[in-house]
Amino acid sequence: MRPGPTLSALTLDAALAVRGMVVDRLLRSLRPADPEAAPVSPPVATRLHGLRHVTPVVLVHGYGGTRSTWSPLERRLQEAGVSHLHTLTYSPFAPCVPEIARSLVRECRRAMARAGTDRVHLVGHSLGGVVVRFAVQELGLEPHVATAVTVASPHGGTPAALLARGTLVASLRPGSPLLAQLRRQARTSDVRWVSYYSDADLVVRPRSSRLDEPSLGASNVLVPGTGHLGIVRSPVFLASVVDLLTRDTPGQVETPAATAA
Repeated sequence: MRPGPTLSALTLDAALAVRGMVVDRLLRSLRPADPEAAPVSPPVATRLHGLRHVTPVVLVHGYGGTRSTWSPLERRLQEAGVSHLHTLTYSPFAPCVPEIARSLVRECRRAMARAGTDRVHLVGHSLGGVVVRFAVQELGLEPHVATAVTVASPHGGTPAALLARGTLVASLRPGSPLLAQLRRQARTSDVRWVSYYSDADLVVRPRSSRLDEPSLGASNVLVPGTGHLGIVRSPVFLASVVDLLTRDTPGQVETPAATAA
């Protein structure tokens, strides 16, 4: 028999999809293994009914993802009164993280101009969270960012990145120069950093997806029993992040929603 394809022939997005489905099936009913990592209960919304949040929310999908990654979150944010939603899309063949991050900066500037504000919220899944970090820390976006959310992002790298080639994927490998640069350049700021991670993610392990640099002052939020792809659809994640992005924060302006005729 001829040998089947090797793991090195798989694309990273295929590896993520396969592992995510396996995790979702096998671990759906498990409870958190770490007794000290208490799961987050869906928070009570603090937004007053009938208010519209004008601070833009810009979403960044992961490697091989599409805009549809964010469909559940977009619906929830719209229902919560977020009036300016933007999604940055990019090709998995993009040459490097800095190029995608520069596109994110341009998208944020357009979003702020349309909303008439100088503040923005960012949410990035997987590679998208690394892009968010680079744009905030390295490209001067920091003064404009109210909240930076990363979801299952490989801040410490992921072995899955060894399964594919290219500069973009190489930056996600454990010990990569880009990830080391982000750790080294982490600094105190007014940005509210939040990292969502799962104990059941076999693609990006919990220790890698947490933001533990003390200078960032990040909140690390456990979403239990979900896979790498399923975390963005988790009811716990959706309830928590919607509450986070619609809660009153410095620089966020709320205006009364228009009443339907």
